Amino acid sequence: MTTTPASGSTSRVSGRAIGGLVIAAVLLVWILSNRAEVEVSFIFTTAVVPLWFVLAIAAVLGVAAGFLVGRKRYRRR
Repeated sequence: MTTTPASGSTSRVSGRAIGGLVIAAVLLVWILSNRAEVEVSFIFTTAVVPLWFVLAIAAVLGVAAGFLVGRKRYRRR
C-alpha cells in the first residue's frame, strides 16, 4: 500500500539548514586551502602542525561551544 502526499504538501528545507550548509562549505574550502605548516604554542610545548589541522580543531571547538551555549540558553526558557 502506497501513500501519496496531500496536494500542496511539500517538504521544505529551512533557511537555517541552508545557512549551515553554506557555512560548512565555506569553512571546508578555507581549511583545505590552508595547508602550510605552522608552529603552534601549547601550554608547555610547541609543535609544528599543518594549518588545516589547527583550523579544523578551532572549528570543532567553536561548534561545541556554540552548541553548549545554545543548549544552556534553551533550558532557561
